[in-house]
Amino acid sequence: MAVDSGSVAQIDYTSRDFTGYRDSLLAYAEQILPEWTSRSPADFGVVMVELFSYLGDIISFYQDRIQDEAFLTTATQRSSVVAIAQQLGYQPHVAIPATGQVAFSPSPGLTSPVTLPAGTQVITAYIPALDRPLIYETTADVIVPAYTTPVPQVVGLVAEGTTQGSRTLALYASTSGQPATTARVEDVGTSDGTQSQQFTLAQSPVLLDTVRIFVDDGVGGTEWTGVDDFLLTRESDLIFTAVTDDQGVTQVQFGDGTNGAIPATGLTVAAAYRTGGGSYGNVPQGSITDLAEGVPGVVVAGSSPMSGGADQESIDEIRTNAPRVFRAQGRAVSAADYADLALTVAGVADARAVARSASAVTIFIVGPANILPSEQQRDAVAQYVQARSLSGVVVNVVNGTLVPVNIGSSTLPVLIAVQARYRRDTVKLAVQQAIQSVFTPPATSFGSRISISRLYQAIQEVPGVEWAVVQMMARADMPQSNTSDVICRDNEIPIVGNIVITASGGV
Repeated sequence: MAVDSGSVAQIDYTSRDFTGYRDSLLAYAEQILPEWTSRSPADFGVVMVELFSYLGDIISFYQDRIQDEAFLTTATQRSSVVAIAQQLGYQPHVAIPATGQVAFSPSPGLTSPVTLPAGTQVITAYIPALDRPLIYETTADVIVPAYTTPVPQVVGLVAEGTTQGSRTLALYASTSGQPATTARVEDVGTSDGTQSQQFTLAQSPVLLDTVRIFVDDGVGGTEWTGVDDFLLTRESDLIFTAVTDDQGVTQVQFGDGTNGAIPATGLTVAAAYRTGGGSYGNVPQGSITDLAEGVPGVVVAGSSPMSGGADQESIDEIRTNAPRVFRAQGRAVSAADYADLALTVAGVADARAVARSASAVTIFIVGPANILPSEQQRDAVAQYVQARSLSGVVVNVVNGTLVPVNIGSSTLPVLIAVQARYRRDTVKLAVQQAIQSVFTPPATSFGSRISISRLYQAIQEVPGVEWAVVQMMARADMPQSNTSDVICRDNEIPIVGNIVITASGGV
């Protein structure tokens, strides 16, 4: 029997706001309560309709938010984006501390060598932008010899950050045959024997790869092993996970007795870890000036540039990198696979692989915010990808080349006209920021092409800009006299260079 389409109620499933709910309820009321005709805002029935419409609007908002957080492209909360990325087999990068070298010298009067133990702190001068000096720690013991002429210097490796902990814990010898040692720890709580216990580390930001967890029975500590998740683990495995939330607080979680063991009731849980990490640690040569706590007879003679520091991976970078790593599936066959696998190594934010022959692949990498990775990071990428590459293929990893692009010059500035009622200086600053955003990752990558139209679009979208003329846009290594598109090679990433803007109009 044919159905009369005119008799079927038409439902607008997109009408889910206050107005939509109110109109739908009032229309329904006309059918079931035709005698109720009042639509005065003071009518009790109208008040109830608007109350339920208000509640429906709020519920719809939360439903939309929950739905958005379930997808990588629409999620806005970092915890949601990280959880989705982990489901794809991608572990987002945490902050990385800057590293470098510091030279120590003996001062006159030092008659015997002095050993600076690993963890000895050195500091920079006061940095106004941070409102504090930066602290670096030696990564191994440094032996400073006695004073002689000429004055000797000994170099030690340092890493930005601070080791946390207020007491020393004696550790049991490991089952692998390692001798018993000690660790500087912070007590984070006492086990109550329940499943999936969580403990909060007191300090932040935590360098997750430095977190060590111990269960202390009052005589000594047993070290547990950190893992990314509890999948494929047994009930007897002494493991834990460490996760940093959206507020920067790090939580340590134990197993539930089925996947991962539960610490026995009453035992103390202690943590050893370092805090720090970030691009702010990349300071120039000679920035480290002194020991945090004076050591008689030892002075800081100088320091190399500190490099390799990187901020944690941004949400936009996670959205870009997670699908690429999932596509590689843990093996490198095509050139794209080699680049995608490199993204799984901490400190790598973008990568491009080039195969010059069937037996050699070169991977170009950069860190977050286009920071150039350190030698240790490059070695880690080469080792990781080499183990997953085709037999007979040699993997070489090098830093990408950053190509500055100048926008305008003293003779050919970017001309902008500011609309009336807009402050000229405010609009000029906003235009400069818009130009910089064109070159900010992930907007740019290896081999990017920056078109003049893309630059005009960014400028014209700034409120208050009436018109603009870009008279010059060129690579810093090319003639500074044209506005042709900037084209980069496979190993090059464009970055913003000099920006010269002349503004007129406005107030």
